[in-house]
Amino acid sequence: MRNRLLLFFMIVMFSTSLSAQHKPFQFGFKAGMNLGWFSSIDDDYKNKGAKLGASWGFAADFYLMDNYSITSGFDVVYLNGAMTYPYTYVPESVSYGVNGSMYRNYRTKYIRLPIIFTMKTNEIKKLRYYGQIGFGLGFLLTAEGRDEFTPDNGGDVVSENYNIYDELRFTRESILIGAGVEMPIHKSTYARVGLLFDNAFANILKGYNTIDSSKKNNGRNSFIEINASVFF
Repeated sequence: MRNRLLLFFMIVMFSTSLSAQHKPFQFGFKAGMNLGWFSSIDDDYKNKGAKLGASWGFAADFYLMDNYSITSGFDVVYLNGAMTYPYTYVPESVSYGVNGSMYRNYRTKYIRLPIIFTMKTNEIKKLRYYGQIGFGLGFLLTAEGRDEFTPDNGGDVVSENYNIYDELRFTRESILIGAGVEMPIHKSTYARVGLLFDNAFANILKGYNTIDSSKKNNGRNSFIEINASVFF
């Protein structure tokens, strides 16, 4: 009985000491700038440069131990990118299609729900460094396509803007990898600055190619983000 009481006392003391070192959870706000691009497993779907975007949201750290936490919350992500792919354009005034190349600038907005495992160092000259790995689940809010169609027959380039919400999948799944630094502000309040790589691993496009109906549209929009957060 005495040994059990001693063990119980030690566990309580350890838990109290651990709680004193850090709050069990902390909440904060974040904002970031990102650079997005497309990739595809189909050679006919080609990335055409990185595009700037942004994000803002709410973040929370749920501590497992002093240096280990689960980071979650939600982000509103403005994610852009551009691709070219074979396309058949059908003008409104005619009944036949014209084959050519479509350049589409995708301008999308998602709500992303991340679940991230965060690992931190002990303080090094009042700073703590961290690494992150996790999963992101995004839900599409809006999508616009800014198109430029170039006919194969040398005709005029056609430029149009479309609401392409129905052409993209509602969900976007990604692997998240990040790193950065934390700095104290006052008491338990601290700031976090870091880089995050959001790598989409599933196709976000619906439907089939308009030239080759046996070929599915294929593209994944990924981005790298620099972000800043303040936790209270």
